Parts: sequence; structure tokens; C-alpha cells
Amino acid sequence: DSLLQEVLQRMVFTTSTMMVRIAKHSNQFFGTPAVAPDRFWGRRKLKMLTAHFYGRSRNCYKIAFRYNIKALERSFNNRQVIKRDAQDLWDCRVEGVGNTLNYNTWHMRESLARTGVVLDRHMLSKLAITEPRTFRAVTAISATKTSQGLEEGGLGLHSMGPGPGIDIVGKL
Repeated sequence: DSLLQEVLQRMVFTTSTMMVRIAKHSNQFFGTPAVAPDRFWGRRKLKMLTAHFYGRSRNCYKIAFRYNIKALERSFNNRQVIKRDAQDLWDCRVEGVGNTLNYNTWHMRESLARTGVVLDRHMLSKLAITEPRTFRAVTAISATKTSQGLEEGGLGLHSMGPGPGIDIVGKL
């Protein structure tokens, strides 16, 4: 019996240091809560975050810490760049189709908002690419509202182009 206890004490998971780590990071219902965690868990978390790096940038803690911070900064900046690129792509698609319809699309979303048509950049670009007749009708509504006077609720701009030759019956 004493030999079995001696063997159990020398096992890896029953050493005193690992038992302390388990005790410090266990649930309060199943063990004692920790006042403060030890370094092991923070370093383990960082090594998991940098596991896909190559060489010392994943194995040495100080170097891995610096590389991880830089990688997080780059991913944040790249998310912003991707959003801007998508916005530019949508604007280019709408502008290209708008130019073929003889309408400058600079104030298009503002004039559509004044008529009560709520379409964002992405939806306008999808309409421009996949639904040419629908986009032509939306451009006609926008061109009419753009050329209307300020007293009628329009933008009062006649230099934006007449738009496609679709007659709109009634007031917008």
C-alpha cells in the first residue's frame, strides 16, 4: 500500500506543482478558486496563439510575444483595408453602370434616401450587376429626385445628368 502511494506521488500529474496549477484554475464548485494565475497558463495561451509561426518566433516567449502583437495589429489593419476595398469595388460598379445610363452617381444614395428607397452600396452594386432593368428604374428615380428643386424635396442639381429616358408619372 505504501509502495503504491509512493509511485502515485512520483507520477507527472500528481506532483505538487501541477496540483497547485489545477487548484488555482479550477471551478469554485469543484475546487478552490485562484487569487492569481501563475505564468504557465499565460505562456501556454501565447504559445497556442503563435503555434503557426516558424522557428524562434513560436518557441521563445519574448519573441513570440512581440510577433503575436505585430500579427494582431496587421490583422486589424487588414480588416479595415478589406472593408475599404469592398466599398470602393461597390462604388466603381455602381458608377460604371450609372455612366452607361447617362447619370453621375455621386448623389445617388442621397436622392434615393429622400424618395424613401433605402439601398446601401452593396445592394446597389448587386442590382447594377445582376438586375440591369431594376437598376435602370432605380437610376431614373434617382435622376428625377436629383434634378427636382429644393422646395420639392429634391437636390436641385441639373448637372448630374438626365438619367435613362424613363418617364416617371406623379411626384416623388
